[in-house]
Parts: sequence; structure tokens; C-alpha cells
Amino acid sequence: MCGKEEESSSNLFSTCNFAWRVWSLCFEWFGISSVIHKDPKSNFLQFRLCQASNSFNVVWSTIWVGVVSEIWKHRNSVIFNRGVTDAVEVFASMQVKVWSWIFAKSSWTIFPNSMWVMNPLDCMRMIH
Repeated sequence: MCGKEEESSSNLFSTCNFAWRVWSLCFEWFGISSVIHKDPKSNFLQFRLCQASNSFNVVWSTIWVGVVSEIWKHRNSVIFNRGVTDAVEVFASMQVKVWSWIFAKSSWTIFPNSMWVMNPLDCMRMIH
């Protein structure tokens, strides 16, 4: 997708400048700094917090799935529909996708998408 090396899962989801920018936006959203592992499995394992509740970790892992699925979807749009790479669009789509998954899975989730976008940590703490 970056056009700099042969596509692999490590390149597409981690080391490509485009993927790195999407992950950076995600970490910035949460107000944290983190390394982005080259290996997708290591990257996924990073989305498990030792001191957090199980429900918090489920949502945290869901964010990883949302980022990866949106990168893949965007990659296909760029390749097959002559789309343009846009990390902010991928990040915003991931926010909506993950919120909709949370909303669908948790009938008691009462926070609106706007709150999720502005204060994801507060929303994650509300999930039991």
C-alpha cells in the first residue's frame, strides 16, 4: 500500500508509513505513546492490559480488530477502486465501527458515538 516494498502482513498492518500513521492516531486518541510492533501477533498482544478489567480488555482488543479490518478495507479500495490513501478516514471509520460493535453487543451501553469519539477511556470504564 505504501509502494515501497512487497506487501506482507507485517508491512500492511505495521511497518508501512500509512499503517504507522493509523496506529499513531489510535494511540493519540487514547493519549498514550507506544511502539508499534512489526509482527502483527505481537501488535495484537500489545492490546491486552494487565491491570484492566476483562470488559475493558475486550473493547481494547476490539479496537485492534477495528484498525486492522479498516486498513484492509481501505487497502482494497485503493487497489480495486483507485482510492486514495487517507489515514484519518481509516481512523474515523474504525471509531464508528468499534462503537457500533460495542453498541450491538452491549444492550446496556448508553454512551453516544460523539462521547466515544471525544472520551474513549471514559466510555470504556462505563462498560462492565
